[in-house]
Amino acid sequence: MAIQWKWDEKCGEATLRQTAGDDAREFTLNLYTGNCYLILLHEFEEDGRQMYNMHSFWADKKHMENCLGLTKGKENIYSGYQTFTKIRLDMEKCRYWKQIVPAIKKAFPDIVIELY
Repeated sequence: MAIQWKWDEKCGEATLRQTAGDDAREFTLNLYTGNCYLILLHEFEEDGRQMYNMHSFWADKKHMENCLGLTKGKENIYSGYQTFTKIRLDMEKCRYWKQIVPAIKKAFPDIVIELY
């Protein structure tokens, strides 16, 4: 499946904290819908150009549950050196917010969730 999205499909933001030893770094991921449950992009500027890296995506509900370690035998791919600390979702633009919110809360009990 080729992942596709339009830039006007932004449906929220997530704050991610990565830790390496004593060094911790926090950054924001922009969330898009596209043809997936959720697409997580790190957008930044480099040499005056807008750039992005795809941090992750959830193709569907099963894939989301697998990535978050909510499926028996699967590990949370976001645990260990990184964790989500906050997520903001636009309820009108994020088609699957009702499924995403409980899954995120279960995977990251201390996360702050904001719906708008």
